[in-house]
Amino acid sequence: MIASEALIWYSKEEMKKAAAHPTTRSSLGKADLTVGDIAVQFLDTTWRIAVPVTIGAVLGIVADRTLDSKPWLTLLGTVAGFVLAGVLIKRQLDAVLREEDS
Repeated sequence: MIASEALIWYSKEEMKKAAAHPTTRSSLGKADLTVGDIAVQFLDTTWRIAVPVTIGAVLGIVADRTLDSKPWLTLLGTVAGFVLAGVLIKRQLDAVLREEDS
């Protein structure tokens, strides 16, 4: 089988219809969730991970160069960034769960 035969190609019209069509959660009786809503949640999650880790690592690198303590402050800043990212993700998850309950 040729690799191109295995791919499924969709027209722009079909993609627009799929994006506009809400995914229903009728078993839960909740409001409809669209593809756009899911995309926004993914983007929101992405910055909550990338920003704290990047800032922690950069601050660690600057501190290591200033204090000549390579690589310890870089590692500490990166770990602190991951911890902060975990806290931000937990807050986001709690907010989504509260919204679903109401």
